[in-house]
Amino acid sequence: MTSCGGGGNTPKAVAEKAVKCLQDKDYDKFADLVYMKVKEGEDPEAGKKMLSGMMQGKADKMYEKKGGIKSYEALSEQIDESGESAVVKMKIMYGDGSDKEDDIKLKKDEQGNWKIDMGK
Repeated sequence: MTSCGGGGNTPKAVAEKAVKCLQDKDYDKFADLVYMKVKEGEDPEAGKKMLSGMMQGKADKMYEKKGGIKSYEALSEQIDESGESAVVKMKIMYGDGSDKEDDIKLKKDEQGNWKIDMGK
């Protein structure tokens, strides 16, 4: 398993890092992996802190019911023709024996780094 902070800049690597951060309950590092559009005069760190706190509240409750994240696996990576967005299909196995397949959407930020796209 990779650490929450390491890995490359591919959609698959970023999606795996994000799930690893959730598994480790490292919501600050998870927030670093999320695409955030920062408006003029806004503090990007404030937005990350807010997201981290929100994720902690929601994720802790959800994963606690399922016995935590036991393991995960990237099943596929699909990058669109523009090369600017992608979808990674992840399989997440929980401590209670259940599992779930999830599509994680990603997009490139202004620096060309892949980030989790939580936009609707």
